Amino acid sequence: MVDPSNCFSREYQLSRFDPANKWDIIIIGGGATGIGAAVDASSRGYSVLLLESHDFGKGTSSRSTKLIHGGVRYLQQFQVGMVMESLRERGRLLQNAPQLVHELEFVIPCRSVWERFYYGTGLKLYDLLAIGSKAQSSGQVSAMELCKKFGNMKRDRFAGGVRYSDAQFDDARLVIELARSAAIHGACLLNHAPVLSLVHNGAGKTVGVVFKDRES
Repeated sequence: MVDPSNCFSREYQLSRFDPANKWDIIIIGGGATGIGAAVDASSRGYSVLLLESHDFGKGTSSRSTKLIHGGVRYLQQFQVGMVMESLRERGRLLQNAPQLVHELEFVIPCRSVWERFYYGTGLKLYDLLAIGSKAQSSGQVSAMELCKKFGNMKRDRFAGGVRYSDAQFDDARLVIELARSAAIHGACLLNHAPVLSLVHNGAGKTVGVVFKDRES
């Protein structure tokens, strides 16, 4: 049985690797996408080997906006399906990973009553699409409240604003938590192990990889 407290250590992961093993799935790249695929596959009972050339989550996954958002800007393009799907995923993360994901409030200053109405209407639709979510609903902000929140704003230049909530997360911690989950489900994950080449059989089908362990 896998020991959750130790299964993610590199020593343990190396001890599980055997060049003679036949893996169901080999994943190249240990970012959010690769590790997410490892969690999904290993939890379904597949034997998984994941190889990352640097630290887990070092590449694109470390250059995110740190936001978990529903894509409010996509409402302007009428991409309602995308917004609904994103909001569902935001809700799941807020519910399932409160230690990693927290609510974050945004305020949009408005220079006219029309702007407040325009943004406020769009954000009410955003609230409707996120029904059942833990995130706070949008609302109006008076000019006085706006100036209290942002002391350097001049009250006579704004007609108030609107506020809404999305979510923020620690991308590095999320990747590590996913990697730990994959390890608990039996995946073998090695960082600092760049893939040097692919191995092909006589029919030209990829059947394996050659990689280098930079740490050992």
